[in-house]
Amino acid sequence: MPKKTPKPPAHPGAAVLSIGGMSLVLGIVLEVLGFSRKFDQMVMDWISSSKLGGTFEKLPGYVPWLWTVPVVIGLAAGMLGSRLNWRRAVLWATTLVLTLGWVPVLALAGFRPTITTPLFALVWCGLWSMIYATRHQEPGEREE
Repeated sequence: MPKKTPKPPAHPGAAVLSIGGMSLVLGIVLEVLGFSRKFDQMVMDWISSSKLGGTFEKLPGYVPWLWTVPVVIGLAAGMLGSRLNWRRAVLWATTLVLTLGWVPVLALAGFRPTITTPLFALVWCGLWSMIYATRHQEPGEREE
């Protein structure tokens, strides 16, 4: 029987900072390049077709980042601290659903939802956290 190659030990602190940091950098780049405006406009067009009356105000630019920064770092830490892939997937899906929940809440409050930057940062963070966690030792797992 072939011997299984052991997984390298995880470095969760460095991984959380690097995965979270790169996810935030991706969000900033998408916003600076204007990529996020196209998708946010598509969401706004969809909301406008729902026949909600009134005018929609623009959110201040810092508001999405008040959610994005702590949630991206928390998602990376939570996923890398979880032991099984299904738990990581539940954490990832929950943060995505909570972020998508902004759309109707902000629309009912009369604001234009800016969802693209946080959503892409969370997708990127979850993807690379899942990859890192499956290729390194899980918490509490010992090398044999």
